[in-house]
Amino acid sequence: MELSEVKSIWQSFDTKLEKSMKLNLHCLEFIQTQKVKSQLNVIVWYRAIELAFHAFAIALLALFLVNNISQWPYAVSALALLGFYIVALSNCIKQIILIKRMDYSNDIVTIQSSLVMLRAHIVNFGRLAVLCIPIFLAFPMVVSKAVEDLGLSGLSFMDIRSGYPGDWWAIQLKCTIILIPLCVWFYWKVSYKNVHIKWINKTIQHFSSPRVTKSIEFLNELETLKHDAVV
Repeated sequence: MELSEVKSIWQSFDTKLEKSMKLNLHCLEFIQTQKVKSQLNVIVWYRAIELAFHAFAIALLALFLVNNISQWPYAVSALALLGFYIVALSNCIKQIILIKRMDYSNDIVTIQSSLVMLRAHIVNFGRLAVLCIPIFLAFPMVVSKAVEDLGLSGLSFMDIRSGYPGDWWAIQLKCTIILIPLCVWFYWKVSYKNVHIKWINKTIQHFSSPRVTKSIEFLNELETLKHDAVV
């Protein structure tokens, strides 16, 4: 066998091997992106359920506000809760849109960037939820008044005004004054710029969606395998 024939056979083998590697990488990339898509589809369903719940809560609070607009303590409480649920509803819509707009045919870096953006959005909403803790103190009085307005005698145990001997409004105001600076401090402290602090890192990990984290890990594995294949 002449040298030219050996070179030709070797080149042919090399070409086939390269095509096989590309095919394997393509299959691997498809499998990993499908895993990512599967994880994110679950998040979409979660957000859709939350969206329906928030919309229902907004409708109830709006009705409560209309019925108690002349009583400013209840009106202010309802407005504060409405503000939170509107933000929560907007957050669900934004996350669903972000996931639906994700193009899995893009390169790994682009998909990773979208996932990092999604995770940052989820973490920021967790921070915002903590910031709004003082607002949640309005729930007991709103629920109590709603029970009274609707004449739900079977739920009278939920009327904190009749079951608590003190002035609940005064207690709520004092707790709100105490909680506001603490919640504001937490909101500004918990950020990615302070991720080197152990408790903040754990808090961010807790706020982050495990499914988004898994999706990022799938893509990191794919990137490592592709890099090893090239090397």
